[in-house]
Amino acid sequence: MLTVERVESYDDAWDFVEKVLKKSGIEKDKAVIKPNFVKFDDPSKGCITHPEVVKAAASFFDEPIIVEGGVTSDAADRCYDEFGLRRWKCVNINTERKVRVRIGGKALKDVEVGESALLTKELPYISLPKMKVHSLAKITVGIKNNMGFLKKPAMYMHFNIHQKLLDLLSFFKPDFVIVDGVIGGEGSELNTKPVEHGIMIASDDVALVDYVAAYLMGFDPEEIDYVRIAAEGRKVDLEKYEDLRKEYRISFLGRLMGALRI
Repeated sequence: MLTVERVESYDDAWDFVEKVLKKSGIEKDKAVIKPNFVKFDDPSKGCITHPEVVKAAASFFDEPIIVEGGVTSDAADRCYDEFGLRRWKCVNINTERKVRVRIGGKALKDVEVGESALLTKELPYISLPKMKVHSLAKITVGIKNNMGFLKKPAMYMHFNIHQKLLDLLSFFKPDFVIVDGVIGGEGSELNTKPVEHGIMIASDDVALVDYVAAYLMGFDPEEIDYVRIAAEGRKVDLEKYEDLRKEYRISFLGRLMGALRI
C-alpha cells in the first residue's frame, strides 16, 4: 500500500490520516506513535511533525502511546505540554530507564534505547516523520525517525550513518508510516526553513516511503545509499509524482557539517 496525495492544510491532514489508517487494517485499540519532535519548535518552521498530525493519529486509537526523545532532555515533554498531547499517554525516551538491545548489524552491534521503545515489538508501531533534509543522511523521513528511540547523545551514529540506519531498521520496523510533508523543512535538520509542499505520504513499507519522499524532495533516491539499499526490489513509477516534486536545499553549513561528519 502506498498513498501519496496533495494535502494543502493541517485541517485536511486529519482526513488523510484517518483514511489511510482505516485502509491499513491495523486494529484501533493500542499503538505506539512516534513523531519527530527532535526539539521544541514552532511547527510552522518545518522542523518537527505538526501536532495536528500527531493528534489525528492518536485519536484513531483507543489507547495510543506517544513516544519520543529529542536532542535535549526536555524536548519531548515541552512538545507534549505545549501542543496539548497529554490527553494521551506520552513518554519521554530521554528520561526513562534505558535498556541495551542487540542489533547485530554490519556496523551497529548493540544500542541503548528507552525501555518504551521495546513496545514496538508488541504493539503496532506508527511512525510519523517530518519530511525534511539532513546534512549527513540527505533526508530524515521514515527510516531515520527510528533514531529518536536511542539514548542521547547518539553521535556514534554519524560515522557510517547509512549502514547504521539500515542496521537499526532491522530491529525497529514501523508497521505503518505517515509522512508530514504539508510543510517540509530545508536548510538543515535542526534549523529548517519551511517548504510549503502540501503533500502527505502513507505506507506500510518504510523503505518505499523514503524512496518516494527523496524523489519528491528533489533528490535522486538511488544516490542516497541507505534509501537505495532498503528499497531494493521495490517497483514504483516515480514519474507519476513529478507534479508533486519540489527541490529541497541543504544549506552551505549543513553541507559542510555533512562533509565533516558532524
